[in-house]
Amino acid sequence: MKFLPLGKKLTIAIDIDGTVADSSGIDFNKADDNPNELMKAVPRAGAVKAVQKLHDQGHTIVFHTARGNDCKKVTARWLKKHGFPFHHLECEKFVAHVYIDDRAVNGCDWKKVMQEVRKPTLPGRIARQKCQI
Repeated sequence: MKFLPLGKKLTIAIDIDGTVADSSGIDFNKADDNPNELMKAVPRAGAVKAVQKLHDQGHTIVFHTARGNDCKKVTARWLKKHGFPFHHLECEKFVAHVYIDDRAVNGCDWKKVMQEVRKPTLPGRIARQKCQI
């Protein structure tokens, strides 16, 4: 188990599809044979600017996705093409219908994301106060 102390600078894990990317134009059935299909995604409103701001504030940005390692290069290319700064890209997240996480911030509305990250009641801070890792 890895411990991550909370300080002023955060490590922020950000999902891609449905969070920073509107993937409605992607045919995921085609993406298995042609990873370039993933390039059809478009950034969600406010996502690029918000991630750039978090990065500029010194936070570590890690994108994570269930796309799989075979799509890692095209996913990194998409992020760079649209101006998303990041420190790391992780393609090991497994596909599920629901993710439940004590440190989650809903990424559907980037104005709300930016408000949540500044709150002293950030889910990760609450988990740490309750001695949960």
